[in-house]
Amino acid sequence: MDEPYLLATARYVELNPVRANLVEHSGDWPWSSARAHLAGRDDGSVKAAPLLAIVGDRKALLDSAVREDDLRDIQRHSRTGRPLGDAGFLDRLESLAGRVLKPRKRGPKPKPQTN
Repeated sequence: MDEPYLLATARYVELNPVRANLVEHSGDWPWSSARAHLAGRDDGSVKAAPLLAIVGDRKALLDSAVREDDLRDIQRHSRTGRPLGDAGFLDRLESLAGRVLKPRKRGPKPKPQTN
C-alpha cells in the first residue's frame, strides 16, 4: 500500500476501538498501536519510528477525519488481498515482484487461435 493509504489504514485501525465505543481515545485501548505511536516510543509489539517518520504529529493524524473514499478502498482491498495504491506504486510493485498485481479483465481468458 502506498503512503497515503498506509496513513489512512493506520488511522482507520487505530480508531476502531473508538468507533466501537470501547474507549473514548484510541490511546486508551491497551492492545492498540496508537499507544506506542502517541507516546513516540516502541513497546513490546510496535516499532513506532517508521510511522512517526512519515507523520510527525500522530495525534493530529488520529484527530483528522478518514475520507469515505479511503474507507471504501481499504475495506474493499482487505477482502481482495491486492495491494492498494496509485498506478505508479502498483507498477513499481509489479516490477519488483515480477508478476501482475493489478486486477485484470474478468471472465474466461481468450483461447489462442490455431492456424
